[in-house]
Amino acid sequence: MDSTRIIRRVRQACEPCRRKKSKCPGERPICSYCQRLGQHCVYNAGGVAADQGSLRHNRKMEYRIDSLEEKMDHLIERVSPVNMPSRPSATPYQHLGSRPGRRRTVSVDDVPCWNWNNDSGVSLSDLLIPKENMLTMGRLYLAWCHGQPIALFKPETFLDSLTFRDLELTLALQALSLRYPPSTLTPQKREKLDSMERESRSAVMNRIASSAVELSTLQTLCILSMVEFADGNIAQAGLHVAIASHLAQSVQSNSMLGDADEFNDCVRSIIMLQNLQGCIAPATGPGSALIGGQPPPISQIHAAAISGREPSGSVHDAGSSQMDSGIMKYVLELSEAWRMARSYAACRVGSDAPPPWNQHSDYSSVMNLHLEFDCRVPLRYRFAANKFAEQDTHDLEQKRDYWGPWLYIQIIYAVIPCIVNHPFLLSMRLKNFRQTLPQSFIHHSFEYINRHAGWIMYFINMLEKKSFQIADPAMAHCIAVVATIHLQHSFVEDRPLRDKAQQGFEKCIGFLRRMGGTWPYISTMANNLAKLRDSVGLLYSPRAHGAFPHDRDSFSIDAQLLWDILIYERAGRPDAGADQSIFGKTLKVGTEIREDDVRAAAEFDLVGSAGISGHKAVSKETPAYAPNEDAPPASGVLVGGGGMEEMGGEASAMLVSVEDRFFEGIGGLDGEEHLFLQANDFGKAIDTWLSHDSF
Repeated sequence: MDSTRIIRRVRQACEPCRRKKSKCPGERPICSYCQRLGQHCVYNAGGVAADQGSLRHNRKMEYRIDSLEEKMDHLIERVSPVNMPSRPSATPYQHLGSRPGRRRTVSVDDVPCWNWNNDSGVSLSDLLIPKENMLTMGRLYLAWCHGQPIALFKPETFLDSLTFRDLELTLALQALSLRYPPSTLTPQKREKLDSMERESRSAVMNRIASSAVELSTLQTLCILSMVEFADGNIAQAGLHVAIASHLAQSVQSNSMLGDADEFNDCVRSIIMLQNLQGCIAPATGPGSALIGGQPPPISQIHAAAISGREPSGSVHDAGSSQMDSGIMKYVLELSEAWRMARSYAACRVGSDAPPPWNQHSDYSSVMNLHLEFDCRVPLRYRFAANKFAEQDTHDLEQKRDYWGPWLYIQIIYAVIPCIVNHPFLLSMRLKNFRQTLPQSFIHHSFEYINRHAGWIMYFINMLEKKSFQIADPAMAHCIAVVATIHLQHSFVEDRPLRDKAQQGFEKCIGFLRRMGGTWPYISTMANNLAKLRDSVGLLYSPRAHGAFPHDRDSFSIDAQLLWDILIYERAGRPDAGADQSIFGKTLKVGTEIREDDVRAAAEFDLVGSAGISGHKAVSKETPAYAPNEDAPPASGVLVGGGGMEEMGGEASAMLVSVEDRFFEGIGGLDGEEHLFLQANDFGKAIDTWLSHDSF
């Protein structure tokens, strides 16, 4: 009865009275209530239907409120220190309204991120750093890792987004960033960092297995690949970057995964990691380095979606992103030449391989790409324009995001010719050569290692002088390559050069040991170099002490270890061996070694000679200039050893010892007449013209 009366009253009420919930008299066309208030009185013809719609709306709002309350309860449970997230997709610090505001800029050393001496367990809750220190950890990442060598996040928004990042990404960021500032890894710190890596790897693999891949999955794989490689887990690192590459290629070119800008940067960071440390399949034959050094196919992905153009298979056609603009663009381009140089060092050369000076050789291909890169770099990123020696330590530290990539370009650019012209690698390519080596090629190759090794030593001295520590582990291998060249020249007869080379070798090892405090891979690299030095032994030669006093002494060396140190992915492994730690107990390690590899290593007898001047196919003496022509200072032909006394004074004036030439190059670093990547010799007008580049 009551419900009928309510419905009847609702039906007879006018709209203004219903909205105010007033008792409407129900007179039509104007009720007395509306007439008294002077308001417009309107009756709804479909009163029941309108009322039912209003009830449905109220119920819907109640359901939404209940749902929001339930979600709030879940969020409160997840941020509770007792109930940690049980699935990797949860963000570890998510809370409604918890986005951090702008805070004052503080030094990364102001707040300790972690108490490494805490002996608490290694559960997931123990591995996440306190929430109040998240920004400090983020600043460590931006200072020491961003752009060194990859850029995954936008610096402007990175700190604000930290508490909303997925769990696996947060753990990976911690495992990388908390190693800095560089210091010695204590056992407690190493255990915590390893636990963070394991939990992050487990979480990201669960995502992949459950078909829940997000952009954070690719970003986590990139960071884990860097951490695993620098820890010496080469196979695991290669697996991470290979999975990331496959997943990125699975995204269609007209699609994006997550934030468009971060996705673009992530794709190019994967390319960068493939070039830096990706797996290079063993190959033999004339073009083996070309096969292993081809740019990864992912460089063709997403170019159309990003730039509106059809992908043409080159990184240069990619669209706009951090990795495609500014100095990072040239870091990415140089990594392609680095990949080919890695393949050049690792490949086994077949008997039918053309000599290095042949236009179809792997030597020519790598050097051609190296020179093409030199053509594209604008003046603003070159040595002379940046005046590195005049920068103080504070300015360098404040702009690490620029000086880190800049040093990467300088050092990687310099080491590529050192690898390609390394006497050991050249001797492997000349083992079947039965003719006389061209004198011009001997000068050419020696000039490359002479000049570029000197530049790397220059940067080592400058970094030590300014107490500026590089954070990119890839550059450590460049130092190791130069150390092997110094080791070869540590046994030459020329005493000034010998002393200089020995000092250079010790400086390289000391530099690597300091970096090894942060990265175990680099510490092992230094140990391998020390072991290589200990393997050098003198071979008695009666020719050198008898009827042929001008013949140099011969030295033996562990050539297989030398070769492995020149291979980037082996250099930091114990005894420079291949990493097989990813396999289980059923793996049976073979003991057979390729006979041609053993023979090539055994035939390396250039220790104690400068460059390849001691090669058996090198003519011992050849005049550099025509008779009666004055040889300019610091110029001349390289000679392999004795015999100068037997020549006339006119001829001997035209010859210069290869050791003397090398020593002059290493020592001549005070002036700027041979500065790396300069164009000053072409005149001021050409400089001005080149400065208006289109990069």
